[in-house]
Amino acid sequence: MTTFYPVANFDRKSFSNATLILPAVSLGNVPQLTSDLLITSLGLRRIGYVGLGDTVAPFSGKGDDGEIVTGGLEVYGNEGSELYVIQQRSPTLKTKKDEHVELIRQFIASSSFGLVLILTSLDAANQDDAQLLTPHQRILPPSSSSSSHKTLQTLENTLPPLQLNIDSDFPTTGSSSSSVYPPFLPAAGLTRRLLSTLKDSSIPHGAITAWCVEGDNSGDAMSLAQVVLRLLGIDDHVQLQQPKSWEGLFGTVNGWSGGAGQDSELYG
Repeated sequence: MTTFYPVANFDRKSFSNATLILPAVSLGNVPQLTSDLLITSLGLRRIGYVGLGDTVAPFSGKGDDGEIVTGGLEVYGNEGSELYVIQQRSPTLKTKKDEHVELIRQFIASSSFGLVLILTSLDAANQDDAQLLTPHQRILPPSSSSSSHKTLQTLENTLPPLQLNIDSDFPTTGSSSSSVYPPFLPAAGLTRRLLSTLKDSSIPHGAITAWCVEGDNSGDAMSLAQVVLRLLGIDDHVQLQQPKSWEGLFGTVNGWSGGAGQDSELYG
């Protein structure tokens, strides 16, 4: 089954052993904003689509260079590069969740990626006091192959494992939730399903979580993007750049509040 539709004669053999950054639509759209930053800062170009866009809410608009961008699963990178990024600009349709996850699974399975990193955001209302000092955590499968992959080794050594203390109303309760995989993830969208579908695959994978609240989440995205660059070992060589599409994203530059930045009454 064809799941990837390349543009400009892109050769999908370039995916072999490369790293795929996969954002999960979650609280504050922090993963999508992070993908924006990575695409712009690394000079990545759209090289294809996963699926026909029928699993997400219809959307189209103009990109930074005047091109048409969609809400579907767009893949960015450069032929022969070692990093590719998926961007999804509109939410997954509720009736298409299973189909959406299966589409991603088939794309990953047929592309021979060397590593898949899922980015997700979590509701900070579930954050404990200790995690206030550690805004990012890692999720690795119990039978993680991190010992054989340099980036996952770095992930394991850099970020603490996600620990959740969830009320008993939830299916994975208390501190024992760390023994359940994938764990319950508050406000993380389809992250659990994505981790579940990759759990039994031979492709090395893991997730990076970011605690946040809804508002001006550009700072959260900048912080998460820095974590990704550090894990990839290129943080000293890349200067993060905000895309043009962010202008006015969280309010006008000269807001009616009288401030010099975003409208503080709206976004704090």
